[in-house]
Amino acid sequence: MEKEKEKEIEIDLGKIFHMMKKRVIYIILATLITAVLSGCITEFLIQPKYSASCTMYVYSNTDRVSSSSSIGQSELTASQQLVNTYIEVLKSDYVLEDVISNLNLNMTSKQLKSLLSFSQINETEIFRVTVTSTNAAQSADIANAIAQTAPDAIVKKIKAGGVSVLDYAKVPSSPSSPNLKKNILIGAIAGFAVSFIGFFIYELFDTTITSERDLEREFEIPVIGSVPRLVPSSKPNEDGAAQSANTRKGGGK
Repeated sequence: MEKEKEKEIEIDLGKIFHMMKKRVIYIILATLITAVLSGCITEFLIQPKYSASCTMYVYSNTDRVSSSSSIGQSELTASQQLVNTYIEVLKSDYVLEDVISNLNLNMTSKQLKSLLSFSQINETEIFRVTVTSTNAAQSADIANAIAQTAPDAIVKKIKAGGVSVLDYAKVPSSPSSPNLKKNILIGAIAGFAVSFIGFFIYELFDTTITSERDLEREFEIPVIGSVPRLVPSSKPNEDGAAQSANTRKGGGK
């Protein structure tokens, strides 16, 4: 009994995948359409954003600026621990409002904070400030304004250690988002997955009987005969036309 059920399942799946082959063209079309739509939406409807970054180095010993002696492990560890503290200072309204004032930005400190992201580089005493906005030049200006404000602000508020700027931000030449190729790929994958799953479910629950094997499986009785599909023949029409022509000839005589 179990073998019969397994065989029945195998036949069902075989039929489903056989029917799915007929849907390949529709699945391909759905994949292409969603890929094109994703590309168009990305290119014409989503506003591009630009990211600019500056990097800063944290030192825990203020005498380190003018000293040429080697840095000890304890000093490096202290500098690494100060990174997160300094980042919080740069997120504060005290620093952000100063940046807004210097650049005459038409935004609040909360809005400016939403454009910023901070990251410590490989758990070292170096961290990166990234500004992302819809204006490439503005992103670079804000990042550099923070870099210029940071040293004095940190000394005033923390009174321990300090920062020096390693790299100033440059105006980005291309947007950081959206990623056109990535979105097209996501659209294509989504179109393929939805169309494939949709057709698969349709075939899985489709109870239409299309063959003798379907009848036998559904009603568990053997098929003893079948009626062939009749194709209309044009021969009777030809015979009728010939007979009509002969009748006309006979009448003419």
